[in-house]
Amino acid sequence: MSAFRPGEWALLISQKGKKWLVKVEDAPYSSHLGTVQMRDVQGKEEGEFLETNKGAKLYLFRPTLEDFIFTMKRQTQIIYPKDLGAMVFHGDIQPGQTILESGIGSGALTLALLRALCGTGRLISVEKRPEFARLARSNITRFFGRHPDNHEIVVGDIQDFAMTVKADRIFLDLPEPWHAVGPVSVLLRQGGILVSLSPNIGQVQLVHKELKASGFANVWTFELLKREWKIDERRARPVDRMVAHTGFITVARKTPVYIDSESEA
Repeated sequence: MSAFRPGEWALLISQKGKKWLVKVEDAPYSSHLGTVQMRDVQGKEEGEFLETNKGAKLYLFRPTLEDFIFTMKRQTQIIYPKDLGAMVFHGDIQPGQTILESGIGSGALTLALLRALCGTGRLISVEKRPEFARLARSNITRFFGRHPDNHEIVVGDIQDFAMTVKADRIFLDLPEPWHAVGPVSVLLRQGGILVSLSPNIGQVQLVHKELKASGFANVWTFELLKREWKIDERRARPVDRMVAHTGFITVARKTPVYIDSESEA
């Protein structure tokens, strides 16, 4: 276990679970619980705490990827961690793979994919809007401390994108992903996996149609609902609010031939 160093990000957590992501530097940080001097974090270890000028305790931890995603700057709706985990798992991401994604948004999926690649392989992110590409690059650099060598951001339309090697995996998070399915299908190797996230079922229906017309099989869609529980000495019950529908995840595998859906067993 190592002590916090200047320039690191520290996660401050109140006794009621409120979180703040703050850089360790010679500056104060204030919240409704009072003010702490961030220089006092230097030399402390995870699990220790600072006391504000109002007497509140703020525990110190290094941020997880989930913590960072929920506190990073964004111009779009982020992909929730419950969906990120499923996309990375069902996309079967492994170190050394070549991955293509579009679009990058604020960079949440990009961060999850880069973490899963463990500094190996290659991730290419194609984003049509320059302002999203700039924000995502800033968030990625902020999380890793620098921009990873195995990541490339391309500003352009995925429908016009070309690669000299086949991708092992393709991820789509687009308003109209069905338009991209045909063009990206030629970029994916045989046996490769495509994962698409869409908020509306109408989008999913169109994606299914294009996937089956573009040489994909084992096409399936699911959603995840997350419900937390309130636990104390007297009770154990679901919380009143839950993270319900956030998106439909569609997974498909590339085949060398087109298989008519009517003939599938």
